[in-house]
Parts: sequence; C-alpha cells; structure tokens
Amino acid sequence: MPTGRIFSRPALKITNFLNYLIDWIYPPQCSCCGEEPDLCPFLCKKCYEKLILFDDTPNSTVYHKDHPADRVKAMFYFDEILQKLIHDIKYRDASYVASFLGQKIGEYYKRSEFAYCDVLLPVPLYSVRKRERTYNQSACLAKGISKEWGIPVNERLVKRCRNTKTQTKLNKEERQKNIKDAFRIKNKAILPEHVCIVDDVFTTGATTMEISRTLKKAGVNKVSILCLATPPRESKSTKS
Repeated sequence: MPTGRIFSRPALKITNFLNYLIDWIYPPQCSCCGEEPDLCPFLCKKCYEKLILFDDTPNSTVYHKDHPADRVKAMFYFDEILQKLIHDIKYRDASYVASFLGQKIGEYYKRSEFAYCDVLLPVPLYSVRKRERTYNQSACLAKGISKEWGIPVNERLVKRCRNTKTQTKLNKEERQKNIKDAFRIKNKAILPEHVCIVDDVFTTGATTMEISRTLKKAGVNKVSILCLATPPRESKSTKS
C-alpha cells in the first residue's frame, strides 16, 4: 500500500524494487482468510462477497424518540469479516482499509439522497485519542466516499469537546448519558443546509444521533447518517 512519502524519480525506482522484493519474500495475503488478495492488496473477492448487504435503517433508531436525523442507513451487517477489517483500521494503522471501504459506500449510494448533501462530516475524535491513533477512521471512510461523490469532507464543523468513556461496554442508556453534550459547533462555522454524518458502525446510534441534535440545534436544515455497518440485532458490539 502507499507509504505516504514523496520520492524523487531515482528513489521511487528503488522503493518500487524494494516493494517488489518484499512482496516476493512475503506475498500479500487477504487480511481475513490469508489467501491471495485478488480484489485489492489486503482483501480477496471471496471474503468481500461474503459481506451481507443491509442497506436499511438500523432498528436501534427507535431509541431516539426525538428523531434528530432525517435519514439513517448502514450498508452492511456487522460480521466477523468487518470486525477484522475495522480492528485493522483502528489498531493496525490501516487507514487505507477505511478509504477502500469508504469508496465502496460511495459507489453504492452514489445515486441516493445521501449523495445530495452539502458536506460529509466524520464523527470527530477527541484530540487526545486522535493523537494516539494518528488518524480518524471515520474521516478516512468519509474521504473514500468523497472520491465517489465529489462532496467535500469537513472535519472542522463539529468538535468533540470532552473525552468520553469508550462506549464498548455500556448499555444504550449509559451510552446516551455518556455522550450527551459531548459535541459543539465550532465558532464562526458556516452551517451547510444538508450534512451527512459518516461513521463505521451504528449500534445504538448514541454518538451520531447526539451529533445530529447538535447540528439541528445550531440551525442545520437536514441531517443524514450513513454508516458502514450495523449489528444484525442488539449486541455488545464495538461502537456506538
């Protein structure tokens, strides 16, 4: 995968040779099954085709009686394959996996109402956590979508103003309490008419719905939420 470094032509040739040599010694493998990755450098078609399309509104939106978002969808069911890929994104510095999956979301929803938003808003990380992780996985997803839609990604519209507990082991009531008033619109922000919030997994929706409330209170006319996946049913998953 790209290293992110910029090389002069001689250095680039050397780098390409070294990458070829590394691939020859350690052949690329699918992150999920270990077979040859024939879809992209980290995933095979067989594993990707095992993903189960959801393309619907998660049932857990019913927990939010105030309906702060105008529309909510998740593309896939959250399963073992996506769990592995999301783990790689978060803990193995694999931002390119999020970019790839973001492009797949963008391709699928390119002709939907989501694609008519004015801006893509990744769920913001608290500054300390972002420094620890070095990047925001939701922003990588959003940038992948942006490549397909041509819609800008705005990471400065909303700020996470306090470091909340991880949502992983909290129930839905605890998640909503934990995340309440955790976001604010940045000063002097020019508010778009239609914001599409992007996140990886929609479990109870506590985080994305709280951002929706913040946006609506500030005067945003329409808020959509688009996520990579959602658990098939209520579960103790890895995200809110």
